[in-house]
Amino acid sequence: MNKKITYKDAGVDIKKADEAIEMSKKEISSTFSKHVLSSIGGFGSMYSLKDMFNNYHDPVLVQSIDGVGTKMSVAMAANNFQFIGHDLVNACCNDVAATGAVPLTFLDYVAGSDLNKNIISDIIKSVAQECKEHSVSLVGGETAEMPGTYHKNEYDLVGVATGVVEKNNIIDGSSVQAGDVAIGVFSNGLHTNGYSLARKLIFDTLGLSTSDALPGHNVSVGDCLLAPHTNYSSLIGQVLNKGINIKSISHITGGGLVDNVPRVIPGDVSLEVDINSWNKMPIFDFLKNNLDIETKDLYQTFNMGVGLVFVVAQSEKDRLISLIGKDSCSKIGVVVNDSVSAVHLYG
Repeated sequence: MNKKITYKDAGVDIKKADEAIEMSKKEISSTFSKHVLSSIGGFGSMYSLKDMFNNYHDPVLVQSIDGVGTKMSVAMAANNFQFIGHDLVNACCNDVAATGAVPLTFLDYVAGSDLNKNIISDIIKSVAQECKEHSVSLVGGETAEMPGTYHKNEYDLVGVATGVVEKNNIIDGSSVQAGDVAIGVFSNGLHTNGYSLARKLIFDTLGLSTSDALPGHNVSVGDCLLAPHTNYSSLIGQVLNKGINIKSISHITGGGLVDNVPRVIPGDVSLEVDINSWNKMPIFDFLKNNLDIETKDLYQTFNMGVGLVFVVAQSEKDRLISLIGKDSCSKIGVVVNDSVSAVHLYG
């Protein structure tokens, strides 16, 4: 008679996921606002909409789902999960905020073939820390151990952010016109995009490790690649609360400036971008100098130092730059009439 096997024999240890959640409960519950009605471990999260209906005339929910891509592989190689949860939260919340919405809740999903409870707990705590920092409630999540689906020591992270915006205040770029200007807010590094190419160059082609110095620069490869994805949602809220007329907001993620700006400008205009109008961080100079890649492809793969783009009328430019700070942003381009190509790079 064949030996009876258990779920654990099949590669799934339910206790590990439960223990990871238990290790993180304090941090998770610390993110809860007064609107969260559910506790940790229920079938679904519950969030009261009473204040929303009292404070909004025509509230619209905005949702975004995203991941951290292969940046997680770098975190595994460096055994550093301090900011990977920040990356996940900010990748999603920035997208929500780009519509003019205020992020309210967050859900996370962590999966791997062989879960390590300490790593899972570190990831969840990192997510909770960033949620708390920006007043977003981490209302639920899923931890899945799926043997055979992922390579050993490989994890996948996904997050979902939900926010709310007054319908009349939605920012969709429809009012952008020729003569408007683009203000680029600087990034903190690669954020969460272009890692497959960066990893191929740095680890496979050049044979570097996360502890090695980035050639020509006084920074380690690990510190450079794991710099956290900047949170722009709080900044966007501050700008909107000051009454500045923001016509469009682009979160520069996968697709870079080339693909993300066109998502929020009309089809009969184009943004002319002066790629020399801001200083690049060392990682971007390094990639440019070591990759055999056309300029357009470079700016379509990486954010190249700009993580967010506001489009405003010329008359609002100085006020916006003053509010954000000259050390954190610059004018990067101008909108022109052009229905052929949505973004022109020059410089």
